[in-house]
Amino acid sequence: MKICFLTGPQNSKRCGITDYVNLLRVVLENYGHDVSNICLSGSKTFKKVITNLPEADIFSFQFAPYAFSPNGMLGVDLINLGKVLRKNKTHLNFHEVWIGAYKGASLYEKFMGWRQKREILEFVKVLNPSVITSTNSAALDRLQKEGINATYLYLFGNIPFIETDVSTNSDIFKVAFFGTLYDKFPYDLLGKRLCEIYAIYGSKIEFRIIGLQRESLGFKKLRKVASCYNFSIAETGELSSTKVAKEINDCKIGVSTTPYDAIGKSGASAAMLEHGLPILAFDDEDTPKDQLFVINEFIGQIFLINDPFESNKLLHFISQERKPFFDGVAYTAKNMVRMVS
Repeated sequence: MKICFLTGPQNSKRCGITDYVNLLRVVLENYGHDVSNICLSGSKTFKKVITNLPEADIFSFQFAPYAFSPNGMLGVDLINLGKVLRKNKTHLNFHEVWIGAYKGASLYEKFMGWRQKREILEFVKVLNPSVITSTNSAALDRLQKEGINATYLYLFGNIPFIETDVSTNSDIFKVAFFGTLYDKFPYDLLGKRLCEIYAIYGSKIEFRIIGLQRESLGFKKLRKVASCYNFSIAETGELSSTKVAKEINDCKIGVSTTPYDAIGKSGASAAMLEHGLPILAFDDEDTPKDQLFVINEFIGQIFLINDPFESNKLLHFISQERKPFFDGVAYTAKNMVRMVS
């Protein structure tokens, strides 16, 4: 099968949609598929594709509003692309949808979200995709409320399996933070939950900031919690994927500051889960509970800090042998081929 991906511009400085496609491409080519990727980086590239669309059995458009435009709006270029693509078999994968559809959104976010939603809904109507998918519960809920029949497609991590030993050191309880530290995450509540763990486990708690982490309000809040509860904190700086894998294996638990309903769009959270690490997360209640889910492979591996917290259950999970590595890239490649075939 000849598969053509359409993404935003390549950005080698951060883990993004093009990195996701590059990893997926390798596995799909190993399965015998002919795979290409077109990076759309502005109006000129949109017009070039519109006037000279390559041949393919399936076009897979990897969509996130801000991947293509600083304000999340593409205008006529998006609609014109939809008109050309609709003559072909298409797969539309939403990594993100419109902003502002959550409690506490500012007036600006609500206004821009309203504009983005109008554009996205028009694009879906024009494109008439063969298959529509999304990577997370929040986006699926928003799409389904607008009458768009979308299904789930897992977004994998970008840290491959490396043969390293899982730490058995019981003197330090290492907590992994890998990925963006979001400002709105309840860091104070996290501190309280970790104190509950400390009261049972008895080992010194150390925050491990894995990878390059930019200065942010979330980072400042995390430092404050570490200071308040006398937790140590260590930053690794930028690391190779091999060293990231080793860091993850050296930790007891991980923390995802991405809201639970959107955790599916976080490649960093996926990487920790794929390496068998239990994850602490937070449900901001923006999405109805009956719409929340994780794939079967990760059931019982994510612990919500705002639920009646079960420290003993988490520690029992940690005491067991680490789960084997889950190959998320192969899992997604197989599911995508099944959906679009």
